[in-house]
Amino acid sequence: MGIDVSGCIDGFVKAIGKNEILPFLGVYQRLTYSYFFFKKLIKEHKVDFVIVTGGSTLVPKIMAERTIVYVHYPVDLEVEQRRYLNSWGKRLYIMPWKFISRNLDYIKKSTIITNSNYTKDAIRAAWGMDSTVIYPPCPQYTFPLIDKKEDVICSIGRFTPEKEYETILKIAERMPDKRFELVGSVAPDRISYLNAIMKEAPKNVAFHVDATVEEKIEVLKRSKVLLHGFIGEHFGIALVEAMSAGVIPVTHNSGAAKVDNLVEERFRYEDIDGAIASITDALGSWNAEMAEKLRENAKKFSADLFKENFKAFICDWLELMRIKEHPSEIR
Repeated sequence: MGIDVSGCIDGFVKAIGKNEILPFLGVYQRLTYSYFFFKKLIKEHKVDFVIVTGGSTLVPKIMAERTIVYVHYPVDLEVEQRRYLNSWGKRLYIMPWKFISRNLDYIKKSTIITNSNYTKDAIRAAWGMDSTVIYPPCPQYTFPLIDKKEDVICSIGRFTPEKEYETILKIAERMPDKRFELVGSVAPDRISYLNAIMKEAPKNVAFHVDATVEEKIEVLKRSKVLLHGFIGEHFGIALVEAMSAGVIPVTHNSGAAKVDNLVEERFRYEDIDGAIASITDALGSWNAEMAEKLRENAKKFSADLFKENFKAFICDWLELMRIKEHPSEIR
């Protein structure tokens, strides 16, 4: 987040990476890892409070009421995506996880912050808990917004199935006179998926795999539209990043794009025909004035504003904790 915590942080626990776990029961390995390393942290350091930034974390009961959890979504992508629920074996696999995530004290007694009103609604449905929305920090650009001569549609995101790249390729196939540039990183366990979609991609699609920041910015500079395929996107940093680059986001009519009104209704689609219509509308509507308005809207999600909101929330929360623990001091 770009926040210097070197002078005030007592301890730090890094989430275990996918490349560090055995190739089975991954979600349970992460829960176990986080729990025991968390216990070690609070044993070695006398912490006042804890901020958890990842969902697959079990907080020991002793610290539950002094923990803030920034929840990106109440169920891990690993077990939430539709592809994961297509067999009885996989459903049985996630049942204990769902019970754990909905019943342990770290959820019931901790304080929840989340990234959008869409996720806030999902948290209320899953856990019966309220939460506070603090939008995440999004990249902000200052390069000149010059007129763009070509109709370029880009996409930014990890090359992973839940991003619905198959849908993006179908749209590109139906718009052969337009150029599509897909920018994203790929994890080792998703290389086979990337190879498969690259093999199926039509000729008007270019891939920028593990692109540098500079390469990504160059794609954004020449693009008029960002096409986002994720159905039920929890927030969508790429959407705001596109706006800051003067690019019109076109996304599925779901998730925070709809509930938080991140994207205009005319640029949200239900199916491939709707996506093509929205893209065509966006390409025809794009101009320098609209690009400037998009950049101005993106400033509502800057890193500086995120820091201010997060700091204000923690200060208020600590004061409430003080009043709760020392009511006799209140006059």
